[in-house]
This record gives sequence, structure tokens and C-alpha cells, in this order.
Amino acid sequence: MLKRKFDYLDAIAPAMDVRQRPDLRVANDHDAPVSSGARTLQSELGRVFAQESTWSVRRTVAIGVVFHLGVFCALGLAAGGALSQFAQH
Repeated sequence: MLKRKFDYLDAIAPAMDVRQRPDLRVANDHDAPVSSGARTLQSELGRVFAQESTWSVRRTVAIGVVFHLGVFCALGLAAGGALSQFAQH
């Protein structure tokens, strides 16, 4: 009879050969950065916007201001709703 939980689990599904893990090291100047999906999308969008001759820094700043105003308004509404819930109790 199997005495330990590990013996039982090994009898059901024997452990695979465990490969040696790669050695960890500190990154240096010769290592390439990992390109994530978000970073790739960001650089592609940047290239598209840079190709348009009508796109300007002023328009970019205006869109950034509108975006941040929308975010801050949403946060303000959420904070106001939270405060009104606290005031009722």
C-alpha cells in the first residue's frame, strides 16, 4: 500500500524528466528588449500618424488633453458617487 501522497501521485502519473532550468543572469547592453504586442501596436500607430502630412504636434496635444479630461471627469464622477454612498450611511 502506498504510504505517502507523493507515492500515490507518482503511481498515477509518473513525474516527467525535469529539464534543467536556464541560468538566470542580469541583462546587459547586448540583450535585445522584448517586444510586446502593445509596444508593437504603439510603434505601428506612431508610424501611421507620422506618415500623415496633416498630423501635427498641436493635434496630438489636443487629443491628449481631451483624453485626460475625459478620464479625470470619469474619476470625478466615480469619486462623487462613492462619497454620496458614504454620506448616506
